[in-house]
Amino acid sequence: MEYPLLGTEPLVVEFANTRYDDRGEILDYLASAELLNGWFSSYAELHGEADATGSAARPVVVPARDAGRVRDFRDHAHRVLAALADGEHPGDESIAALNDCAAQAHSSLQLEWRPGADPVAVGNSSTTGTTRLLADLATDAITLAAGPDEVVRCLGPNCRMLFVKTHPRRRFCDPSCGQRARQARYYRRRTSK
Repeated sequence: MEYPLLGTEPLVVEFANTRYDDRGEILDYLASAELLNGWFSSYAELHGEADATGSAARPVVVPARDAGRVRDFRDHAHRVLAALADGEHPGDESIAALNDCAAQAHSSLQLEWRPGADPVAVGNSSTTGTTRLLADLATDAITLAAGPDEVVRCLGPNCRMLFVKTHPRRRFCDPSCGQRARQARYYRRRTSK
């Protein structure tokens, strides 16, 4: 399965993009527990995720019983990020869902300072599993929504991907969308003569 991963976006944006609106038809790249876990594995592989010790991190594994809960959260996160991009309000239900998930993160910072090394702040959480995953994603979505970064939709032909605008002139989620837009403009100019 080829997942819609841009490779440059924050995890919560990549995650929200797994609910893709293709001209009114919703494509769900997390439709089953297998696809959901495959997506997290692909994301970890793409980003070379590593833990604090520098070892390769274990991919996130969501139990099949929690897959629906994760998809429901993804839908709420998508509504919030899409509302940011579209200049609309996402609705109180989606805001409450993000806030509820973020509130589940029972965590604190711990200081680790080994002899001869620099001090490091390490997160310590009593929350684990799917609850922790959703809490982290919700926290990222809230930080993104309330922060200075701008979430926008790709202007590429037939593309509805969300991305964080990292440059004032950036209009496309990926260079391939920019290329398709240039080709479409060229074709329109040539056929209108």
